[in-house]
Formats: sequence, C-alpha cells, structure tokens
Amino acid sequence: MEGTEPSRSVPKNRYVLAAVLVGAEALVGAVLLALAYAGVFNSGQDADGGQDTGASRMITLFGHFDSPSGDFSAMLTTPPVQASIANLVIPKVDVDAPVGAKGVDAHGRMESADGPWDVVWYDFTAQPGFGSNAVFGGHVDYVNVGPAVFWRLRDLVQGDMIEVRLKDGSVYRYRVAAMATVDVDAAASDIFSVVGPTEREVITLITCDGTFDKTIQTYDQRLIVRAERMAGSAPGPAPH
Repeated sequence: MEGTEPSRSVPKNRYVLAAVLVGAEALVGAVLLALAYAGVFNSGQDADGGQDTGASRMITLFGHFDSPSGDFSAMLTTPPVQASIANLVIPKVDVDAPVGAKGVDAHGRMESADGPWDVVWYDFTAQPGFGSNAVFGGHVDYVNVGPAVFWRLRDLVQGDMIEVRLKDGSVYRYRVAAMATVDVDAAASDIFSVVGPTEREVITLITCDGTFDKTIQTYDQRLIVRAERMAGSAPGPAPH
C-alpha cells in the first residue's frame, strides 16, 4: 500500500490518531479510531438493512459482516495453540506470505507491512484460535515493484479457504464469508463492528482499493475480506 500511482501503492503510516490515549484499553480504542479516519469501514446500510445509495460509503460485494453465514450453535471447543503466527496462505490467489505482528508506532500511527510480500497481524486484535476477530493487513501494490501480496484479494469468492499457519506447524482454516469496499473517509461510528471483537471466530483482511488519489497519496477505498473459522475445524498440520 505504499508508493505512487503508477505502481498503485500507498505510503506507510498514513493512519493518524486524532487524540493521544494511554493504557491498554485506550490503545485499542485509539487504533480503531485511526482505522476509522483511514476509512477502513462504514456499513452504509439503511434502516431496512439495504444499501443506502445516498450517503453510502460501503459497497457489500457479498455476504454480511454483522452475522455468521451458517449454523454455528456448536461452537469450537478445541484448546487454542499458543504458537505465534508464521504464514497466511490463500491457495485461490497464490498467497503464501510471512506474517509479522505490529500495532501502532510511537507517533500513534498504524504500522504497515515491511515489504510487498509481507502480511501484518495487528496485535490489538484477537490471536487466531482464541476466538473473536484477528485482523491482517497487506499491500495491494508497492513502489518500484507493482502488484503485491494482496493484489488478487478481490478474486476471492464465498467458500474460498484461507489458512493461518503457526510456527509449530499447526494450521487454522477459515472460509471466506463476506467482502466489501469502503470509502477512505468512512465515519468512525461503524469501525468497531469490523475490526473490533466478534462472537464468532473470524479473520479480517484489509488492503487498498479504488483509485489512487495524488493529493493525499493514498487510494480512495479499502477492500475488506472476512472469513469464518470452519465449523468443527481443529488446528491440524500444514499439508506437504
């Protein structure tokens, strides 16, 4: 998400906090606020649950972010694996990327991936296997490189598999459930429903989308993918 228009990339650390906050809970709130100002999410739905075409900032490509897509009355009971994350694998779009943990820097700005082929897991969100919402970010393209790790994220459809592989060889498997694009100026009021905690165990992937805006050196939209942990899925070994 970093660079200039020809390479379709976005500068690092453009997620600026609107206030100085302290403490663990404040840090989470600050990050969510930063994401909101960066335009990560806004529901854009009217009171009837349909798309608000007048003031909408979100286009739901498929699925719903606020409810599970199936019957999950039997919740997963497998104890979580303590090992750290190694790779994010998306077979449909040929992604097998190393994952690093990041949060916000000393200036209160969200940290982006180190390079075009890296993925970030944000440590203010859930750890895979522990329930709730684990949020990942990656570049769609990169300066002097071109297409990057999440370039083909838009090609995903419902049911495509995403794997989170841990350093001890364990694998958590998820199925794509929803996808949306969001205007970069999305309001802060809706951000928590997407990057905040969830009742169902999910992962959320975020990258840039839309048109590159030279005036602010970023794209005017974000592409969001949500995948739900597969029912009955226990952490198993990675395939060889």
